[in-house]
Amino acid sequence: MRGLRSASIRKQLFFLAILFVVLVSVVAAATEPFIYGRHDKGIEIGLFAGRVETVLEQFARSRTPAEEDAALRFADRMGVSARRASPSQTSMSYRAGSPTPEILRRVKQLVNDGILMSIRNAVSGNSGRSTLTVEVDENRALSFAMPQFPTSVWLVPAVASGILKIVIPLILLAYIGGWLVTNPLVRFAAAAQRVSMDDHSDEPFKAEGASEIRSLAASLNVMQGRIQTMLRERTRVLRAISHDLRTPLTRLRMRIDRSNEPALKELMLADVTMLSSLIDASLSFLDNKFEPPRKVDLSSLLQTISDDFVDTGVSIRFIGPRRLKYICMPQGLTRAISNLVDNASRYAGNIEIELVDGQAEGVRIRVSDDGPGLSDDLKQRVLAPFFKADESRQTGEKSGGFGLGLSIAQGIVTIGHKGVFTLLDRQPNGLVVEIALPKVETVQPSTTLIEAGKV
Repeated sequence: MRGLRSASIRKQLFFLAILFVVLVSVVAAATEPFIYGRHDKGIEIGLFAGRVETVLEQFARSRTPAEEDAALRFADRMGVSARRASPSQTSMSYRAGSPTPEILRRVKQLVNDGILMSIRNAVSGNSGRSTLTVEVDENRALSFAMPQFPTSVWLVPAVASGILKIVIPLILLAYIGGWLVTNPLVRFAAAAQRVSMDDHSDEPFKAEGASEIRSLAASLNVMQGRIQTMLRERTRVLRAISHDLRTPLTRLRMRIDRSNEPALKELMLADVTMLSSLIDASLSFLDNKFEPPRKVDLSSLLQTISDDFVDTGVSIRFIGPRRLKYICMPQGLTRAISNLVDNASRYAGNIEIELVDGQAEGVRIRVSDDGPGLSDDLKQRVLAPFFKADESRQTGEKSGGFGLGLSIAQGIVTIGHKGVFTLLDRQPNGLVVEIALPKVETVQPSTTLIEAGKV
């Protein structure tokens, strides 16, 4: 079977088709004699026709009314409803001592009314029974009431045969097909999804399953290796450029300090400071190394962030449990939340950090503001590096950033913590950034709410 699993999908499908034919043939040969040997409508009709002919034979040999009555009682014992009839009403004649194939043909015509008629009779409860009148001689005739077979006579064999010949082989085929083809494809799709969610994943695709899947896995592993090499080279080059820029910027700052023109000096120092900040932000964005996770008091961490921004004049408050233990990367999470609050402070007057303990679902952190919010189109675009929304939306004299704050925060949450980063609308206006962190380890928190500056 190992060789079959590694064969091409075309060969596997060909094998499954042959297996289906073999299974149907084997099951049919082994079961149909038992099914139709006991519950076949044609056999029942043939037996009834034989009983009719037996009764006719005995009745034709009768010479007295007593013998005729004995023949009718014999018919009752065999389950055949027979009674005397007028010879003028007969539809066929019978001659004793000679086979009469016409009887079997006529019985089939009267009884074998098809599946649709049988269903209609079963549903409607129609008790009308056809009759067959046979002339025994010039003065005597017998009328036979045709049997009405129950629906099970044809339904049971059909259902049993369908289940055994079609359903069971298809179930076996589906199981074997899933083992051969579907399971490797499902595992491959799951691996592709993991890689698509993590740009820096070095986990290779497993080369298992059909030859086409193994070939695709090998090609994707080569492509993934090239992409990772390109990312590393890009990061190395940008870091080198950013590092080398610090030297001329330092010299520029020293020369600016010796300038005798205060207005020009202030403008040039502002440009140098902006360039230094851009370099620091770019290096932070390119830094893909995460600290080891450890248990912290998440409530205390978010409260500290809130207090720090309150000290700088930002209107912000924290709402959440008094204590909430959680395993995370505290420096990275502090950086992500600080970026979100700093970004919100440029567009809004009031900011709120909310911590919710979802118990088995993990924890949720919401950073909401009362600013103008973002359209659905901008919600997707602002997560791109170096993208900046319309600067006219900024409040006061707060300058815009470099378009890296949300990108860095998203990377820390989704890659570093395997969480979910979502931008939502706030009612009646504003933006909510929701961070859903998976369940790791928590303790039962207090439900006391804390507001910044009121501890």
